[in-house]
Amino acid sequence: MYGKKRQYTKGHDPTNPLDEKGIKRLQEIVGVLLYYARAIDCTMLPALGSLAVAQSKATKTTAKACTKLLNYAATHPDAVVRCHKSEMILQIHSDASYLSKTKARSRAGGFFYLGDNTDDSSPDAPPPTLNGAIHINSSIMNNVMASATEAEVGALFHNAQDGCTFRQCLLLLGHPQPATPIQTDNACAEGIINDTVKQKQSKAIDMRFYWVRDRVRQGQFQIYWKPGKDNKGDYFTKHHPAFHHREMRPIYLHEHALLLTDCQCDSLKGCVDPPDQAQSDNEPTAVQSVDRNDSKR
Repeated sequence: MYGKKRQYTKGHDPTNPLDEKGIKRLQEIVGVLLYYARAIDCTMLPALGSLAVAQSKATKTTAKACTKLLNYAATHPDAVVRCHKSEMILQIHSDASYLSKTKARSRAGGFFYLGDNTDDSSPDAPPPTLNGAIHINSSIMNNVMASATEAEVGALFHNAQDGCTFRQCLLLLGHPQPATPIQTDNACAEGIINDTVKQKQSKAIDMRFYWVRDRVRQGQFQIYWKPGKDNKGDYFTKHHPAFHHREMRPIYLHEHALLLTDCQCDSLKGCVDPPDQAQSDNEPTAVQSVDRNDSKR
């Protein structure tokens, strides 16, 4: 959970499992919203990922989390991604959350956008001008990572593999690409990939991840470090409280003036819970990245 100093593994869910009808309904909701989230509203992806993992053995807690996600979608309808004119140079922000998922797994996050051909690799350089996302990676890595560094290197591996596809597409469209810059907030992972850190115990890192280092040597990617506050891939690696959603949503999506105005919960279309129940429900659930009252200031 974002903002907590100590992260504890969730215990066994004591609530009753859903019947076949309830599981099918959950799968339908995840399928429909996943298409919309991948295309437009990327802020739903972490919650959808957690629901997708739990849907085969869904419980009442899973259904409650799904209800919160539906209310979040109803509170923020018709999301818009705005893209600005640029030099069509692929830029990637990569991040990972270590052991944040069930079965000791970690989540990789990536923010892909098109920008200008500028050198932003210096830690003191101002953050580059962001553009609308062309792709978001918010996936749970199957490997069990031995350290936070390995999780970050794994995220670089997954994001770089996706980056190869986009590099090829841009080349075919007539937009030559320099070494694609990938920003990470883990100095050790950046050092391993760039051969500036001498490995000892880190030799246990999955050998497949060294594919990134080979591509860096070939000049396809440029891995550089910047502080976590400037990494736009962090948002998609973990669940967040409502106030963080309110702060970050305008960064990833274009907020209409209509959506920025205060609205009353009882006037929202599609809410599946009455307002008084939502206001009294403050207990954390399996998916905490959505909150129906996000639009309230």
